[in-house]
Amino acid sequence: MNNSSSYAIGAFAKLTKVTERTLRYYDRQGLLKPSSRNAHGHRFYTDQDLIQLQKILTLKYLDFSLEDISAYLQRPEEDLQHSLASQYEMLKKKQAHLERVIDTIGRMQKILEGAGKVDSDSLLVFIQHIQHEQQQKEWLSTQMPPSLVDAIFMEGIDSEIRSAFESKITVFAMELKELYKQGKQPLDEEVLACGLSLVALLEELLSPVLERFSEEELAQLEVLNDPAHSFDPFLFPNLFTKDEEAFLAVTFDHLEALKKLKAGITDEK
Repeated sequence: MNNSSSYAIGAFAKLTKVTERTLRYYDRQGLLKPSSRNAHGHRFYTDQDLIQLQKILTLKYLDFSLEDISAYLQRPEEDLQHSLASQYEMLKKKQAHLERVIDTIGRMQKILEGAGKVDSDSLLVFIQHIQHEQQQKEWLSTQMPPSLVDAIFMEGIDSEIRSAFESKITVFAMELKELYKQGKQPLDEEVLACGLSLVALLEELLSPVLERFSEEELAQLEVLNDPAHSFDPFLFPNLFTKDEEAFLAVTFDHLEALKKLKAGITDEK
């Protein structure tokens, strides 16, 4: 073989730190064909194959896809410098995406630290909300005053405080789902107590902003409560099933009625 070393697949794999399985795969994909085979079909590689493999591994390190690597190897005259520029831009976008994913997981872990057990389906819904948070803000800003949107998303609040708030909301939401699952009635004391705690938490978050709103702005918000006004289910995935929503509607309607009754008694005094 013209003074070129010859390596059986096992020796070649050991030399290059690439598994035999990978070498066979590269062979099937046409990326790296062995220079020869013996009568039994055993693969043999040369130093030239080693150079080819080094190219493949370098391009793979640069995160080129196997399809792109194959295309490049078939066109060695291609301008690699131009390809590197395109690859750099692609990797920057991938990096930005990975940073968003890492931030999402980190934020979710902080929420879960104080929330306890959360079922997988609910966990995915929470992650979807974080994933689409920016789009949600943009859409809600067309429907309500920006100050309320900022309050809903706790803009300007310390991240630790926000996580604690989100943990509490998660706890109450999960408890309500569990109570429904246990067959409790909407007006059961446990359900009402949990619902009241959730309402109080949301009022603590939103009341300082709502108190500054004019009657016109409050009327604008009432439109959002109209059943005819629907939210995009993809942009705003629902944590609760339709049956759970109907169950909770009875609970929260009752709590709202009690609030109005209490306010009326207070006014009379």
